[in-house]
Amino acid sequence: MRLAVLGATGRAGRVVVDRALQRGHEVSALARDPARIHPRPGLHVVGGDVRDPAAVARALDGAGAVVSTLGRPRRGPDICTDGIRTVLSTMAGGGPRRLVVLSNYGVADSRHRTAYVAVSWLLARAVLRDKERMEALLRDSGTDWTVVRAPVLTDGPRTGRCRAGTDLRLSFTARISRADLAEFMLTELHDTAYVRRSVAVTSPAG
Repeated sequence: MRLAVLGATGRAGRVVVDRALQRGHEVSALARDPARIHPRPGLHVVGGDVRDPAAVARALDGAGAVVSTLGRPRRGPDICTDGIRTVLSTMAGGGPRRLVVLSNYGVADSRHRTAYVAVSWLLARAVLRDKERMEALLRDSGTDWTVVRAPVLTDGPRTGRCRAGTDLRLSFTARISRADLAEFMLTELHDTAYVRRSVAVTSPAG
């Protein structure tokens, strides 16, 4: 399958691109700075901003699915909300229907009254608000979306093991490696269990 990967130069996005290529996918990676992506067989780099409809259309051209690892810096534009709005508009015009999106645990219906969630909002309110608005756009869309809500991400190895669930409650010990996150997101492209649902993920010990 040809995948369009958004946020491909971020720490999680780079791992998603690497693993997708290892799994035999072709990857169309959208990047504002194409020079930050190392060229490899099967990888097509599209220069442009995710908020630019023309750039998004080029990245999604011929893709069978979209994976987004967009993330907002603590100070900066609402890149997740604005980017996904552009992507959804492109998909509605005849693009792919399947969309797997990285979000944060602690937003929307996972905003539980726990110390973990309270501290997350204290430290990264703008980031989480951006994710929350992004998720609202997805819920109102006609795409086959899956939102993956992650805890703290690490650079640990790929173990192939994680806990996942729509009602999973995460604590301060919750962690997942970017490698395991990438594996889960790519597996979800072909799974229907969480279509049009939000799922939290963590390592088995989290």
